[in-house]
Parts: sequence; C-alpha cells; structure tokens
Amino acid sequence: MRRRLSIGVEWTLRYTLALLVTVSIFAIVTYSEVARRTERDATLVLGLQVAEVAEALRQAEGDTEVVRESIERRIASAESDLKLGFALFDAEARPVFVRGSLERYPTAVPDEIQSGEEDEVTHQIEVGENYPYLVTTFSSEGGYVQGALYSRRFVRNARDVRDIYLYSMPVLLVLTAGLGYLLARRSLRPIREMNRTARRISGTHLDEKIPTTGSGDELDELAATLNDMLVRIAGGVDRMRRFSGNAAHELRTPLNALRSRLEVTLEQPRDAEEVRKALAETAQEVEGLAHVVNSMMRLAQSETGLAPEQKIPVDLSSLLHEVSDFFAPLAEEAEVTLELQVGSGVEIPGDPAWLHELFANLLDNAIKYTPAGGRVQVRLSSEEGILSVEVADDGVGIEASDLPSIFQPFHRVGNRSEAPGVGLGLPIAREIARAHGGELQVESRIGEGTTLTVRLPEDA
Repeated sequence: MRRRLSIGVEWTLRYTLALLVTVSIFAIVTYSEVARRTERDATLVLGLQVAEVAEALRQAEGDTEVVRESIERRIASAESDLKLGFALFDAEARPVFVRGSLERYPTAVPDEIQSGEEDEVTHQIEVGENYPYLVTTFSSEGGYVQGALYSRRFVRNARDVRDIYLYSMPVLLVLTAGLGYLLARRSLRPIREMNRTARRISGTHLDEKIPTTGSGDELDELAATLNDMLVRIAGGVDRMRRFSGNAAHELRTPLNALRSRLEVTLEQPRDAEEVRKALAETAQEVEGLAHVVNSMMRLAQSETGLAPEQKIPVDLSSLLHEVSDFFAPLAEEAEVTLELQVGSGVEIPGDPAWLHELFANLLDNAIKYTPAGGRVQVRLSSEEGILSVEVADDGVGIEASDLPSIFQPFHRVGNRSEAPGVGLGLPIAREIARAHGGELQVESRIGEGTTLTVRLPEDA
C-alpha cells in the first residue's frame, strides 16, 4: 500500500498551491489592467498629437504647406523612442506629405474613415520589431491626418509588471513552502503530543491525560473530549474489574460447596436415599449458580442498549397492573399491602419484556425489604413529557453511605446482606431504564423506607 504524505507536507503543498493560484489570478488581472491602461495612455498621447495637427490644418483651411513646419517641429522635439510619424492625405486619400516613422512604414487611410462611418480610427501595425506601432487617423479639413507612435515605452511598463511576477513567483513559492511547513509543524505539535500520550495509554495506564495548551482552540476541544472519553473508559474498565472480581467471588463460594459435597459423596459409601438427597442439594446449588450466570448475562445485555426495532408502543399502565398482579401473592404472603395509582392508557415506546423486568425487580426489592404490616405503593405520573413511576415502601430503608453504591453489581448494603439475592436486580433495572432513555433514582432513610423512581421520556 502506497504510504501517504504526512499531514504537515500535505498542508504545505495545499498552502503553496493556494498561493500559486491566488497570485496567478492576481498577476493576470493586474497585467491585463496595466496593459489596458498603457494602451489607453499611448492612444491618448497619439490622439492628442494628431488632433492638434488636424486642428492646425483646419485653421489653415486645408493648406498643408502651413502645417508642415509644425509637423517637423513635433517630430524633432519628441523623444526618440516614441518614433513619431505623421502623414497628410488629400480628399482622395492620397498621401501629400509624410514624415517620421510613417516614411518607413506607410499606412493607408482606413476604409471606415474614407466611407465617413468614423471620424477617428486607431489600430496597431506589426512591422517586425519587438513592439507594435499605434496608428491614429483623423478626418480633417479637405483630407485626412494620420499619426504613428512606437508603443515600446508604454507596452514595456505592462511587460515589466509581467516579468516581475514571473521572476518573483519561484522565490515566493519557495518562501511560502518553507514558512508553510514550519507553521504546519507548529500547528501539528499538539497532535504529535496527543499521539505520544495515546501510545502510553494502556489498560494499566488509563490515568494518563492528553495535555492541553489552554488556548481554547479546536485542538484543545479535541483533547478535552478525548480526556473525557478516557475518564469514561477508565470508569468502564474499573467497573469491569470490580464486576469480574465480584462475579468470581459470588461463583467461588457455591462452586467450592459443590465440590466439597461431591467429594464427600464420592469418598464415603452412601445408600440410594443419601445419594438422592446429595444430588438434590447439588441441583439446588446448580440452579442458584445458573441464576447468577443468567443475571450476569442479563446485565451485560441491558448495558448494550436497546435496538430501535425492539421499541413498540407499550401501555405502561397495563404493564404495571400485570407486574403488580404477579407479585400480589408474594405481597400477601409477606403481609405487605400493595397499592397502585397508575391510571390507564399511558403509552411509551419500549420493549415490553425489558420494562416488565425493570418494574419486577423494583417490586421484588420493595416487598422483600418491607416488614409484615408494611405498605408498597406504585405511582405513575407525567410532567413535561417525562413519565415517572415511583415504587415506594415503608421498610427498613438504606444507610446514606450505601446509597451511592446500590447500583453497583453484586453490592449488598449492610442492613440487607442477609436477604436472598445476588445484588444484580437494581443494576439491571437501572441499565434497562437507561436503554429507554431514562434514569433510575433512589431516595431512602433508615426506618422510613425507600422510594425508587424511574423517569422515562414519553417519546424515547
């Protein structure tokens, strides 16, 4: 695969090309304008000379002898590089007097002058020299007056401008390329530093931060965004490590118990009834392990988010009734009153199975930690496009120091550590809420109970 040029070199080439195009356009426009103005000036100078001779001829009433001496003086007093020339023609356009450059390069009276279409005509003639001659012809008293002027002095100004651009362009491009490369390297210095820092970052060195210059420019914004991303990655890696450690801890204890029971069963003679009992206990332990593994997989699945095709209109009121009906026997057995205030016909887009699991986990926790004679309430409300489902109990409550950690996988708060479960219900519930564009919040006080609030957008 062909190796690309570095960004610094590419930027330099682009700067240089942009300058080349810009200066070329400017040079062309400038040269064209200078050429146009110099030609105009030459035409004006020559036209003025011919007009004065024509006026003199008019005042002399067409007598060419009178103006000949004036023409001789004009040619003699003009600068030599102008190479002035004059010619007088009769009414039949026959030359009657020719002096100066027109003696060497005689020019006929233009047809448009002879036909009367124009009173004045200026044109160029090429005579093999480096610069053309300008020839202006006037219609005058009893004939025509013609003047010629070598355009070298005027055209040379435009060519000098052109030559300046041509000779200075290579120097300008070299200087631009050099300065552009230096500026590009200077501009890319923060990116090189980002690259060096990124190479040092690994799974064991996520505390590295990409440096910023404090200028607040786009590169600083990029560095800040990457640093935020690194913080999130570090948090994710840290959670993954804790999750792995907690999962290993949760699985190790029942696995050790299984191994011990099986070893004892194999080492000592047992009758059929004892073997059956040992196998039943083993099956119960395996079922518990399967529940832990399934919960772990469910948490991982909910963390990946909800696919758009999974979202369908869900009647949240009906779903809450279904979940409450499912847990009603459990609440009755625990002597806990279950109350619903969920209205009817409230819909949100989502996955019914996921939402069912979300509220089932919350109700399961509420009933589990509410003593006999207590009450669990499920309330549904809506405000400014946000649906709020509150699952409130008047149970034992949670210590304030434990509140920040209750959504961590496998975390068990101090006053609830003896209750059944593996500590994955609330983490799964929160991830399901987030997958629906919402959030799960908790409020609790010891001895007063706990309120878990799910906030979901109506148009998620």
